[in-house]
Amino acid sequence: MRGLTTSLVFASAASLAAAWPNDWVNINYVLKQAGSGGSSATSASRQTIINSASSSAQGGPWSVTDKGSVLPPSGNTHDYLSWAPYWWPNCNWCTKGTNHLANPGSDDGGDGGDDDSDDSDDSDDTNTGTDPYEDSGDNDDSDLLRLNAAAAAAHGHTTTFSAPAKRQVFGTHHRMRKWKEASGGAEKPEAVAARQDAVDGVVGELPTLSLDPLLPTTQTTSSVGTMVGTPAPAEAPAKTQTTTKSSSSSSCTPSPTKSLAPSATWTTCPYVNRDGKVNPDVRTLPDSPAAVKMPEAVLYNAITYALQKTASASQTAASFLDTFFLAPKTAMAPNLNFGQMVRGPGAAGQKGTFTGILDLRAMVKVVNAIQLLKAAGSPDWTPARDQAMAAWVKSYITWLQTSDLGKQVASKANNHVTFYYNQIAALQMYSGDTKGAIATLKGYFTNQFLDQVAASGEQPFEATRTRPFHYRCFNLEAMITNAKLGDQLGQNFWTAKSKYGATIQTALDYVMGLDPGSEDISDIFPHVASVAAAYGDPKGAYAAFLQKHDSDYESEPFWFSDQTAALPNSPAASGKNKRSALPLAEAGQWRDLADAPAGAVSAVGDAFGAFSLAQKIPFSCPAVFDDATETELDDGVYVTCNQVRSYYEILPANTNVTVLVG
Repeated sequence: MRGLTTSLVFASAASLAAAWPNDWVNINYVLKQAGSGGSSATSASRQTIINSASSSAQGGPWSVTDKGSVLPPSGNTHDYLSWAPYWWPNCNWCTKGTNHLANPGSDDGGDGGDDDSDDSDDSDDTNTGTDPYEDSGDNDDSDLLRLNAAAAAAHGHTTTFSAPAKRQVFGTHHRMRKWKEASGGAEKPEAVAARQDAVDGVVGELPTLSLDPLLPTTQTTSSVGTMVGTPAPAEAPAKTQTTTKSSSSSSCTPSPTKSLAPSATWTTCPYVNRDGKVNPDVRTLPDSPAAVKMPEAVLYNAITYALQKTASASQTAASFLDTFFLAPKTAMAPNLNFGQMVRGPGAAGQKGTFTGILDLRAMVKVVNAIQLLKAAGSPDWTPARDQAMAAWVKSYITWLQTSDLGKQVASKANNHVTFYYNQIAALQMYSGDTKGAIATLKGYFTNQFLDQVAASGEQPFEATRTRPFHYRCFNLEAMITNAKLGDQLGQNFWTAKSKYGATIQTALDYVMGLDPGSEDISDIFPHVASVAAAYGDPKGAYAAFLQKHDSDYESEPFWFSDQTAALPNSPAASGKNKRSALPLAEAGQWRDLADAPAGAVSAVGDAFGAFSLAQKIPFSCPAVFDDATETELDDGVYVTCNQVRSYYEILPANTNVTVLVG
């Protein structure tokens, strides 16, 4: 425990604290920490939260009605509106000329098309943790592709590129072009075999696979500067192969006869997915930032009120909630019909995408905050407000479960569906539907979760993405939140196993054993703390990992919620933790097992004995492929069973696990 003894030091720690990921803090635990009941182990974290209550509220209150001149297609300012951040106008004017988008004599109207020389502004290193679009992925991966091409040649594997014609896309995809550069212009470049980026795992004898598309390594060029769960528009379309080629000579946009306002491109020009490059104009819309800042400020203030009975904190939380959800002039309509819209001509450019539902994943924090206000006896969260909020929540649940976009998310297999269950369960808890919330969580852990974690702990649907370290952590965030929601309801989902015998802890241990490369290792910090609290840390391996990489972790907001006392139904709390050692966490301290102490390598394998992995584990395609040959991970981003199969076949080191491939 660090000796933070002055308010000045506490304030300094608070100012440096990263944004809190999606989380749930046990209600009774918070109430017990009030006043003199607070644990000394979390004093620094509590002070950070208390300081953040006022600092996070400085920009509030927030409302989706503060849109200015940009309205959703409905024309209703109460409808939430956001744009998919990685989509750019590709006007491709049919004739040469000069207008607001074109340079004289240019062929494509100067639309930026898919020019690799365009760095846009997504490489800004001055991230503050408050920009919902700062988690912007990779800027350039040509070196990565060259390495992969070389590795593929050695394995003799080939790759074919395909994508459903879900959305017509114009222009040649820059990743495909870079592939040609890296492979000498070949139309069908060779692909890497199975991923081998796990320092604690090896790939067994695998059949020759046709991998479609390229399986990226962790060595990406992203510069993510914040923790997982920080403001981001649903980590939108990543650089997985998604687009089709359309010749500019065969398809073009009729040229305007006079200058167009920039906004005219939204409905005139087709939009192309430029993976990982944030279109700066998405930052002009205020709804997505509001959907991040409001829940965080409300939760900080609700916890502060519960801990200290500070009247101003109660008033702030209640008024912010009232403005965003309830007040007739400023309330958000209970739907996301226009979330993460992909602009363009025709009806397709007038509606949201299923990825937009992730924009409101922080509804978990909203529900958590309100329940804390109620439990702490806030005079500001009145029965009238509670009744009005219950009506809003009921309408939103109905939309989530019955709308086309909601049904699309419910059918997914990756982090989108995991976060979807976060929302549904938390909202049902608020509505008093305890049985429904438990059923929702059981539905997740007995369905989608079964295919989300391989025997090694790998998460195949996240590993295929451009920033696999980030996406693995992102799904862990949602899995852990589901387990915490269940814990609040008296359920133990911590010991739930995938069909390969893996738990949430297995997934965390696996990610800890990876070299994040250029990705942000802090994405994993909150999850290490959560797993340590839920499963125990008898050898201090998790604590050692956090101390090594984030010496101030005990002052982070997540440290307050990630205590065994806050998880009464976890293995650690019940004394049923069967893992007496956590060698995988220890192995994660070294970037390569060659650097680890002699005994650590064998200990890594020994850890998996608790999951009985010595028996043969037959591989079968995930259930999402039962009725389809591919599944959508993001808008326009698809994978097949064959593409994710090799991730399930990564074996833990020093075990005799056999994965049947017949």
